[in-house]
Amino acid sequence: MIYSFWVILMFDGIYLSKIKNELLILETGRISKVNEISDTDFIFTIRAQRKNYNLLISLSSEYSRIHLATRIYDNVLSPHAFTMLLRKHIEGYFIENIKTYKSDRIMSFTLKGYNEMQDLTTKYLYIEVMGRYSNLILTDKDNYIIDALKHDGVSEFQRTILPNALYQVLESGKLDPLEYSQDELENIFNERNIKTPKDVINNFNGVSQNILFETFKSDFYANKFYSLLHLDNNPSIIINPKGREDFNYNPYSYEVVKSYDTLSQVCEEFFYLSDQKAKVKQKTGNLLQFIEKKIVKLNDKLARLNQELIETQEMDSIRIKGELLQTVLGIHERKNSVNVFNYYDNTYIDIKLDPELTVIENSKKLFKKYEKIKTSVKFIQEQIEITKSEIDYFNELKYEVDVASLNEALQIKDELIEGKYLFEQKSNNKKRKEKPHLLTYILPSSSLVSVGKNNIQNNYLTWTYAKSNELWFHVKDQTGSHVVLHKTDDITDDDIRYASMIAAFYSSSRDSSSVAVDYTLIRNIKKVPGRKGSFVTYKNQKTIYIDPDKSIIDKLEVKRI
Repeated sequence: MIYSFWVILMFDGIYLSKIKNELLILETGRISKVNEISDTDFIFTIRAQRKNYNLLISLSSEYSRIHLATRIYDNVLSPHAFTMLLRKHIEGYFIENIKTYKSDRIMSFTLKGYNEMQDLTTKYLYIEVMGRYSNLILTDKDNYIIDALKHDGVSEFQRTILPNALYQVLESGKLDPLEYSQDELENIFNERNIKTPKDVINNFNGVSQNILFETFKSDFYANKFYSLLHLDNNPSIIINPKGREDFNYNPYSYEVVKSYDTLSQVCEEFFYLSDQKAKVKQKTGNLLQFIEKKIVKLNDKLARLNQELIETQEMDSIRIKGELLQTVLGIHERKNSVNVFNYYDNTYIDIKLDPELTVIENSKKLFKKYEKIKTSVKFIQEQIEITKSEIDYFNELKYEVDVASLNEALQIKDELIEGKYLFEQKSNNKKRKEKPHLLTYILPSSSLVSVGKNNIQNNYLTWTYAKSNELWFHVKDQTGSHVVLHKTDDITDDDIRYASMIAAFYSSSRDSSSVAVDYTLIRNIKKVPGRKGSFVTYKNQKTIYIDPDKSIIDKLEVKRI
């Protein structure tokens, strides 16, 4: 099966076959927990060799993949029925065997465990990593389907994916290139007259455009193809022939952006942010675009208000003209203008008149206009301050959405609904009312540093969770997260530097250098009255300048509190 999506081709059957070798550490391991992190993504926590491993299985259309995960992923608040079925059927089961099929994008787990009748039984979990056709299928010992993530009647592949149907592994009829020696591959190339990339795709499973591009740089296609298949793993993010970032188990001759120790690491790094943003967009109706449009509208409004304020500067001139008209005596006829002596600067000026009114009536009209403008000045100034405050608020939300997980983005969406910015039915999910889960880093000194990633988390961290004598960090004069070092004594310079780096990294200045970060005690912080969001003022602060370094932060152990 060939798909037009470059991103799908990157996670090819060869990559899956190679990543299987990293997953063999899970064999004999016990599935202790199945968590759902989105409609199509799952985290299996597996206890193997006295250690917990997290296995990520994604069946999304654009980012389907399977690999070991080290990042913290938010679980959905209300798991779907299929997740509950997986928990019922395979939690507590042991992984007996992991296999792939002829370098196609199919992997299976043979599971052993005790059913509800306490009988030892076998079940199979099939992961089909095939773009929009991706699926997760659980079968019994006879390979009859218990259930699947995606149901399908008689599909274009002439098989049925429904409960109680017999599961059939897709057979492409193609060859597994990893099964053959160099001489055997050369014979196949000659016998089948393989001379183009399309010929390779038509005859072999699991090959991507990256390996094909390299293969046909050489005149000895079969030998080059074999050597590329069996290179030692050097997983890297690369620049592919189309000039875009890509990843592979080996960079071949491509430009390397970054190399990693394992295939799982490069896969997780490559997909994490893109996949997260796609899920946020899908579930929140492109929240970021709404916020950006709101900022544009608010800036336009501020410009109009400032122009109106400039126009009010003629207010005193209008008052003076009204006063001067009252000094004009003996003019009873209606005129278009009148020349009067200005006793404020000892000059004569022409004052335009409404010819339908007398001079005195024109004077009263000018005084009325003056009072109206005088009243509007205060209103305009108030509106300017409100608009500036809202611009700050939405700039803060823009940063928060940009770094938000799905659950955090849903919290932001609910916040906007409560603020009457979005008019949608608010979720009745009571779990969303629970206390926020804070991302917390464990420093080398064993100290804990917590991060608020949206207004709800910031307010909870600063005003509820943190203690008054703990240190609070925030990037100076920029949008960023509230960060708290949960330590009250024996605070080291390294503790402060780590906490400051975390505050700089979780801010709009994360890509800058020498970022100024203020820190002070929680008791020195005050919430700004009447301001939306999590804006605060503080005193007695110290400032440290720090270079955010993602590689250092990624090495810190993380937990949720």
